[in-house]
Amino acid sequence: MTKTDHLLMLAQRQRRFEWQLALDEQTRSAGKLVAGRTHDMLNLVQIVQLATLQLEKLCGEAGQELIVDLQKAAEDAHHSLRELMAVARPDVIALRGAPVGAAVDAALATLRPAIDVDIHLASPADTATQCTAEELEHVLIGLVLDVIDDPANVPESIALLVHERVIDGKPWIEIVRSSNSTPQNDRFELRAVAAIVQRAGGELATSERRGGGAELVVALPVIGTVSI
Repeated sequence: MTKTDHLLMLAQRQRRFEWQLALDEQTRSAGKLVAGRTHDMLNLVQIVQLATLQLEKLCGEAGQELIVDLQKAAEDAHHSLRELMAVARPDVIALRGAPVGAAVDAALATLRPAIDVDIHLASPADTATQCTAEELEHVLIGLVLDVIDDPANVPESIALLVHERVIDGKPWIEIVRSSNSTPQNDRFELRAVAAIVQRAGGELATSERRGGGAELVVALPVIGTVSI
């Protein structure tokens, strides 16, 4: 099997993961939409509750049964909407993901049959972010594939640097990729990487280098161990 064959298989593997990622993002978007509509409905229920308080003052005994029914219906609707909102907008908890070192080893083992690549790890191997092992590996592979325009014309060597950096007093993992060309920032590989990074609370930025080319940096906040 040639390197080109390995490269095409690698691209197909990335697409399968990205398909699942797209489905997950659609679910998240739907949850945000439901949460927004639910919030509007809660406001309407509160208006009904306030109105029944005023009606209670104006109605005699004949209207008390209707008031009680309205209050119960409003309370039931309020409770149901609160439950729906909790499902649509769950509390976000920053969980510790996979060690960076293991993800680097896995990415190298996957990439090297197809591409001459070097991923230099300059941080403790057990450092972790919110990303799962699969997500981290996908980010590393995606950053490499992003610089390949033509499977028949692969760069001789591609290098990434993974190191730890303190930003605003907090530790972050940075994945740095330097390239002799200026990226277009609209390639599919990079958009998929950006989606994973954003979900993990990170950032993706590009800047031009002196002498030409560009540097791309993926920054992910480090999640420490939980003490018991």
